[in-house]
Amino acid sequence: MYPMFNSTKQLLVTVVWLMSALLYPLQAHANDPQWLAASEVVSDSTQAMIELLQREREDAARKSEITGMPVALDERALLAQMAIILDPVVDFESIAKGVMAKFYRRASAEQIEAFNKTFRTSLLNTYSRAVVAFKINNYEVQPNVSSSTKPGRQKVWVNVYANGAAYSINYAVKLRPQGWKVTNVTLDGINLGLAFRQQFAAAMAQNKGNMDDVIAFWLNPA
Repeated sequence: MYPMFNSTKQLLVTVVWLMSALLYPLQAHANDPQWLAASEVVSDSTQAMIELLQREREDAARKSEITGMPVALDERALLAQMAIILDPVVDFESIAKGVMAKFYRRASAEQIEAFNKTFRTSLLNTYSRAVVAFKINNYEVQPNVSSSTKPGRQKVWVNVYANGAAYSINYAVKLRPQGWKVTNVTLDGINLGLAFRQQFAAAMAQNKGNMDDVIAFWLNPA
């Protein structure tokens, strides 16, 4: 009906987005207290993600040696562990609200809660699949061209090298009561938040404004 991710590039956008949520504070400007605060909040999560991916790959490699056959990563276990790591550093509810856009105002509290859960699940599911498909080799944080003029908001430019290709990303982070959280990312001109918003609007049109159907099919599009 309205596929969530219909291209390899969109999968990579998601990988970059969520991995950047963990990696950017460690490479930020050391003299900026806001960058330092963000780094302190997510440094443990960054190390946990790196160790998780390494551990899962090593476990799959050991099983492959024993069986003599290729063994895939346990995506279900990987997803559960990734959720624990990513939930504190990605503002899923804020992103979901932006995706609903004008339809958010007409949604009931129950519909908002349902879409928040569905959107988070769909994004984590996609991320879990994507980290298996892509090998991200390196990140290079680019110097900030100007200081943020809005307190509690930052933009970070990063070059990402994955699967033999280079990608330029620009992502936004905001300071929430719980700490710094990623709220959007643009990869080589693709604005992920805007892409989701357009998909939601198209789904509403296709379903004649039936928001319950849109939410139900968002996770498992026909």
